[in-house]
Amino acid sequence: MLKSLFGAKSKAAPNPKAAQVKKRDGAIRHELLKIDGRMLEVRLRLNPRARRMIVKVNPATGEVSVTAPTRRGLAHALEFARGEKDWIVRQLAKAPGAVDLMPGAVIPFRGADHEIRSAPRPGPAPVWCADGVIWVRGRQAHAPRRVLDFLKAEARKTFEIRALHHAARLGVKPSRITVRDTASRWGSCSSARSLSFSWRLILAPDFVLDYVVAHEVAHLREMNHSARFWAHVKTLVADLDGPQDWLKINGREIQRYAASKA
Repeated sequence: MLKSLFGAKSKAAPNPKAAQVKKRDGAIRHELLKIDGRMLEVRLRLNPRARRMIVKVNPATGEVSVTAPTRRGLAHALEFARGEKDWIVRQLAKAPGAVDLMPGAVIPFRGADHEIRSAPRPGPAPVWCADGVIWVRGRQAHAPRRVLDFLKAEARKTFEIRALHHAARLGVKPSRITVRDTASRWGSCSSARSLSFSWRLILAPDFVLDYVVAHEVAHLREMNHSARFWAHVKTLVADLDGPQDWLKINGREIQRYAASKA
């Protein structure tokens, strides 16, 4: 399964008596943490599969998250992040920041730069692409969400076409193909034969997206990274080094693009 690189630090959870965090229901919540005089949003997440408390800083966007293995740990996750302030500050200094999907922004789409522009007149759809421009209709406040929906739809369509193509060549069939907003993986294949991919792969060149899809489809034959697994991948895509190198160099960059939460 393919992963992207993110700053992370983990250790055993701090003493619960030191925590003063308001408890809330749900596996995910957002809290504010004051660092260097500014309030920073921290995403707190419950993951029973996690072995310990872990804090991460997205090296592209600067988003901070804490994952806890239990609800008890989740109640003290903010305190854990507070104890890692110095490390978080160092990671934030390396992050270039997020790029909002607003009119005026230039984003990669299938590996080529496209400018997002407000459509001056009605077009064929709420969002469409033509001649290096991604046109978006409607109020500017709605543009980021509409552009994101467009990118996810394009990603889903492309993933389905390429996954079914590669699956047919290997004589396998996925049970489901989904698009996710993942923070640590470009793609995955579950034991239930479900394939998942990051929508941000639609920002990469086609040969990169196709390689990730082929990689995960090959897991339908081999749920490992054995020599037999790589032999299957090589029957689907001729070049392995090119897309792998592209992701190593540019993976963090395409993680920067996101719709604003406003």
